[in-house]
This record gives sequence, structure tokens and C-alpha cells, in this order.
Amino acid sequence: MKYLEGLEMNNAYIQVRDFHEKFNAPIATTPTMLDKERLETRISWVEEELQELRDAKTVVDQADAVIDGLYFLIGTLVEMGVEPERLFQIVQDANMAKLWPDGKAHFRESDNKIMKPAGWIAPEPQLEKEIERQTKASKHI
Repeated sequence: MKYLEGLEMNNAYIQVRDFHEKFNAPIATTPTMLDKERLETRISWVEEELQELRDAKTVVDQADAVIDGLYFLIGTLVEMGVEPERLFQIVQDANMAKLWPDGKAHFRESDNKIMKPAGWIAPEPQLEKEIERQTKASKHI
């Protein structure tokens, strides 16, 4: 997509990691699960932004809430030591494979969510391989 040319998930990740460094927030150097307490804290911050999104009165308010939510979610990846770009591409590729044999998307009636066709391949095995790659790479730094 031309309008996204040059946009990289890891660019946002690096910027949020810079924020963490500057303000002494946690940063993991290898893929790591967050402990329950820290995870719940980060979830509460994201939920706060979702509530702001629900309460938004303008497009600016909505955009601000969404960007703040993204910032917190990317910060969670920073604290986990997980770089998002390849993971995002894996999920994107899986989502783009949701076309049905008739070449169209099929939608769930209740909420219009795009449904997965028979034979659709979930991204988790590839995500696991990428996390393993990142873990190995972090041990060679």
C-alpha cells in the first residue's frame, strides 16, 4: 500500500523503547513473559484508553485514545522484549488469507466480523518460530 510505504512496526517499537529508556521503564532484551502483576497493570492502562475511546466526542478524541492504546500495547512488547514487525507481517498474511474459495470474504451475521474459511492456517506456529528466532538472536548480542 503506497500510503504506508516506509511505515515499519519496529520504528514505533524503537520510539517507545526510547521512551522506556528515558523514563526508566522496564525493557526486556530477550522475549520474556510479563509476570501477572505487571501484565495486569499494563492491561489496566490499555483499558483506560479504551474507555476514553468509548467516551470520545470528536475524531481527535478517538484518534488520541487509539494512539495512546497503541503506545501502551507497543510498550508491553518492549517490556516483553518482543519486536513486532515480523510478527505483525505473519498475522497480516494470515488475515489476508481469509478469502473463501469464491474469492470473497464471508461475514459473521452477528457483528460482521470476517470469518475464517475451511483450511485457513492459524498464524501461531509461525509466531512461535519467530519468537524462538528472536530469543536465539538476543543471546548472540
